[in-house]
Amino acid sequence: MSNKFDIFQYISLVRFKGIPKLLDKINDKNYNVILDLEDSSKDIFSPKNTLFLKKQCRLGLDYLNKKKIKHPNIFLRINGIKSKFYKEDILSLNKNLSNNLKIKGIFVPKIEEYSSLLKINKSLKLNEKKIKLIPIIESKKGFKDLEKILTKDKKNKLIFAVHYGHFDYCLNNRFWPFPEPYHKEYWDIVFPIIKSCLKFKKKFIQTPYPLIDNPKLFYKSISYIKNNFKDLNLALSLVNFDSRFLKKKLKKKDKFKVKKMSQDKKYKIGFANKIIANYLASKKSKKSFSLSNKRFIPPHQFLSAKLFISRNAK
Repeated sequence: MSNKFDIFQYISLVRFKGIPKLLDKINDKNYNVILDLEDSSKDIFSPKNTLFLKKQCRLGLDYLNKKKIKHPNIFLRINGIKSKFYKEDILSLNKNLSNNLKIKGIFVPKIEEYSSLLKINKSLKLNEKKIKLIPIIESKKGFKDLEKILTKDKKNKLIFAVHYGHFDYCLNNRFWPFPEPYHKEYWDIVFPIIKSCLKFKKKFIQTPYPLIDNPKLFYKSISYIKNNFKDLNLALSLVNFDSRFLKKKLKKKDKFKVKKMSQDKKYKIGFANKIIANYLASKKSKKSFSLSNKRFIPPHQFLSAKLFISRNAK
C-alpha cells in the first residue's frame, strides 16, 4: 500500500510573528499549510476578544505578505460566507492578493450551495489568479447536496478538493457524543463524502484527527480508508504539529475494527462531563480551543456536551 498522502497543517494567524520560522521547518512539497482566519481565532466566552483575535489574523496576513513568506503550498481558511467577519476577510485578501500574496487555494467553511463559491470567485477573481476553492462540508444540508455542488462545478472547475469538518457537522446535527474514529457512526458520515469525491475525481481531505496521544489509531484509520477506497486521492488535516503523525509507514493488513457507539444514557452523561472538565482544564488562554496531551477539543464539542448535560442530567 502506498503511504504517500498530503498533509494539510492548520496554523492560526493569531501569533503570526512565529509563523516564518515554523514554515522553514515544514518546507516539504507534500506538506500543505492552512493559515487560519476562522475557528482558531474565536473566543466563545468573549465576543470582544473574538473581535481582537480576528483583527490579529488580518494583521498577520499583512505581516506575512510583507515578509514575502516562501512555502510551496500555502492555503487560507476564511470565515464562512454568512459570518459577520466574511466581508473583512475578502477586503484583506483582495488587498494582499493585489500585493502579490502567493496562495494555492482557499478553504471555505459551511458550504451548502454552489452559488457561495461563485460569489467568492467573483469577489476575488480567483480564476485569473489560478487559485482554487476547497468547500468544507460541515452541515446536514452541505452533506446532502454535495453531489449537486460538484455537478455544478464541472464547467467552472473552481473546486480543488472537498474537506470534511467533523466537529461543526456534529454540532449542526446535534449529535452527542460526537462519533470518534473508532465508531461505525463516524465512517457512516465519512464514506459517502469519499464516494462523491471519487465519482467527481476530487481530492478528499479528512477532518482533523482529535486523539493527540494515539498516533497508532491515526495510522490504522488511514489504512482503513485506503483499504476501502484504493483509488482515492487522500489528504489528511492536522491541528497539532507532531512528527509522530508523519513518519510511520502504512500497513496493508493493519487490522481496524469499528464499533457502534453506546446508547447508554449514563455513558453519554459521563462522557459529556469528561469533555467539559478536560476542555476547561486545557483551554488555551484567550482562545476557544483546548489541546491536552490526550485530545484536541474544539468549542463545538464543549458546547454540545454542555447542551446535552443541561437537557439530561438531573
